[in-house]
Amino acid sequence: MAQISQSMIPTLVNTLAVLIGSAIGLTFHGKLAPRFRSILFQAIGLTTIVIGLRDALKTEDIPLLALGMIAGGLLGEALNIEAGMESLGGFLKRLLRQEKESQFIDGYVFASVLFCVGAMTVVGTFRAGAEGNGDIIYTKSLLDGHAALFLAGAMGAGVMASALTILVFQGALTLIFMQLGAALPEYVITEAAAAGGLLIFGISINMLELGKIRLGNLFPAIFLAPFFVWLKHLFL
Repeated sequence: MAQISQSMIPTLVNTLAVLIGSAIGLTFHGKLAPRFRSILFQAIGLTTIVIGLRDALKTEDIPLLALGMIAGGLLGEALNIEAGMESLGGFLKRLLRQEKESQFIDGYVFASVLFCVGAMTVVGTFRAGAEGNGDIIYTKSLLDGHAALFLAGAMGAGVMASALTILVFQGALTLIFMQLGAALPEYVITEAAAAGGLLIFGISINMLELGKIRLGNLFPAIFLAPFFVWLKHLFL
């Protein structure tokens, strides 16, 4: 029990950082002129491209990464994960009495994906769960807190609600890695992080309004891509 508590502290800190950053950002939400809000979106979107590509390019097996993205997308589409996230966002919107907040659900989905996928989430929860080392998640907390500030300023209270997703998803990964982490090869962690990087890149496409990618439905890819690579190393 003490080990679980110790391993979960980094995720709790990450959750708190997003709550604090969002709370600060909300103080100027709605006060920005449209042109300032637009340039803020573009700045965050362009930065997100760099983060996503940095993580995605760490892959060591592009064909299997592609297979994982395809299979993950098909599974996510069948399960309609995006709709589930939007429904949860709608529930939180009503619970928090944010009916007048038009961007609540978009902010919730965007922030949830941004904060819960990518190399720092995967590697950080692995280190915290398997090794009891929370340094990466603490660094991520600092970055997420700053990002939440600007996102909340642009997109509203939905960004703050994403703290719940961080607590549940990142906490679950930490607990999983506590049980399996020591047995997982490093290449499995690498490919999971690479798939997460592609999802982060997808966030930038949505933010820059270059298209509409159903990021929630691609979520299973961060599990399937490393699974396919593990199978390859197991049988070949």
